[in-house]
Amino acid sequence: MPPTIERFGLTGELPMTLLAAVLPSAALPSSVSGIARFGRTQAGELCFCDRDPGAEYAEVAAGSLVLCTDSLAVTLSNRFPGITCLPVPDPRALFIDLGHSLLAAESVAVSDAVPRPFGIHPGTKIGAYTDIHPETRIDEGVHIGAHCVIHRGTWIQAGTIIRDNTTIGVAGINAYRGLDGKVRNFPHFASVIIGPGVEIGAGTVVVRGITTSTQIGAECVIGNLCNIGHGVEIGERVWMSVGTLVGGHTRIHDGATLGMSVAVKDNIEIGAGAQIGMGSVVVKSVKPHASLFGNPARMVGPIHAGPNR
Repeated sequence: MPPTIERFGLTGELPMTLLAAVLPSAALPSSVSGIARFGRTQAGELCFCDRDPGAEYAEVAAGSLVLCTDSLAVTLSNRFPGITCLPVPDPRALFIDLGHSLLAAESVAVSDAVPRPFGIHPGTKIGAYTDIHPETRIDEGVHIGAHCVIHRGTWIQAGTIIRDNTTIGVAGINAYRGLDGKVRNFPHFASVIIGPGVEIGAGTVVVRGITTSTQIGAECVIGNLCNIGHGVEIGERVWMSVGTLVGGHTRIHDGATLGMSVAVKDNIEIGAGAQIGMGSVVVKSVKPHASLFGNPARMVGPIHAGPNR
């Protein structure tokens, strides 16, 4: 699952009053073309950085606009020549405030990872009282049950089945306490991308991403009453049983099986073909083809679960 590089173009003006409150007028950018994650920007796009970036950030595009702390401005400018550093006291808080203002004004485009045009294929079967945002893309042969909510920016690919009372693309919770003491939730710019031939059970919630979309690969089965956090990447043919919870930004690789009511911590990886027994609590990354069970989950003998049992 290679990372998708996503960008979010602006369709309206950046609220410069927020920037003007913390930047001298000479430092204000003349224009901002979009929003992206640090390290994935193009010229004219805005991001933030509030800690020394690791070695994985080999380059940042010239012309990128980077909200950063005073202490980082010199380091970033020397390491990434051509970027424009915008030093502010709390870059993360300002980025959050700018993002919410843009989303409230409907001034951010849907992720460029979602192909245009938007629309619902005429052969789609949609149950009663289901609400689908007009800026979604739903491909051929999709079935969506009753009382579902499909939020803006969602892409559902061919042959997928979504059962009753499921919500796709709702914003999640990711709290940050700023230097001013205020707790802020991150704006969720990104989408949910569901591959072909997926089945999602009733009452499941799939949260959209912040700056990287939540992705579910081809031919996955997601059981009833599951919760998939923001920015999660699920490979192909993953089997996830009833009541499974997956924390944000976790990656689950091809062919993994998660039993009933498994809970998976955020920001870890489940290797390809791994088997997690029911009720397990996974707090560390799991190697490919490993079998785990328990709270916390530990290595055990082979577990035969899911479609291959």
